[in-house]
Amino acid sequence: MKNKQPSKQILPIVIIALVSITAGLWLSQSTSSGKRLPQDLEATFLPEGKPLKAFSLIDHNEQTFDLDRFKGKWSFLFFGYTNCPDVCPLGMKVMQGVWQQLPKALLDQSQMIFVSVDSDRDTPKDLKSYAQYFHPDFIGITGKSEQIDILTREIGILYGFEDPEAGSKDYVVNHSAQFILIDPDARLRAVFSPPHEAAKVASTFQKITAFLGS
Repeated sequence: MKNKQPSKQILPIVIIALVSITAGLWLSQSTSSGKRLPQDLEATFLPEGKPLKAFSLIDHNEQTFDLDRFKGKWSFLFFGYTNCPDVCPLGMKVMQGVWQQLPKALLDQSQMIFVSVDSDRDTPKDLKSYAQYFHPDFIGITGKSEQIDILTREIGILYGFEDPEAGSKDYVVNHSAQFILIDPDARLRAVFSPPHEAAKVASTFQKITAFLGS
């Protein structure tokens, strides 16, 4: 299978990358000028935002999902795969709780996107069923591995595949568990690191949008 790496081999890379990403995001936050930043945020916030490179995936209706699909909406991204036994359903359950706590005016400006990094197994039909199990408005997307990698590299998401056991076609995908917030201009704005609590994510999201005047 494409890009399948034993998790033991990627662990040092994951640690180094996470440290680098965290340091870069902290620097962006700490050197910002202008308005006073909102307090008590349960996320790493980028006051200036980070523009993203172009990519091309497909959604659960087999329509193109690219940078234009971010524009005009606040977008939460969560990366995983539908066969995930624990991290993904827990994360999606939290996001379900976030959606239940947001005011309608903000919900109308927002979208939740589950990004499958396991395109060999996760079909658009699978993704639609999975994402909409948690909320009928949630969106599932996936695509070619090289296009997924463009997006994951841009926002600091890491993933790797374990080898299946002998005689089995099943395998585990190790992946980051952050919620990623993209602003309506398709810029990375915040990273919510686990453990997640729906109330804290919802509160932080509202503080960020208020600060930015959305």
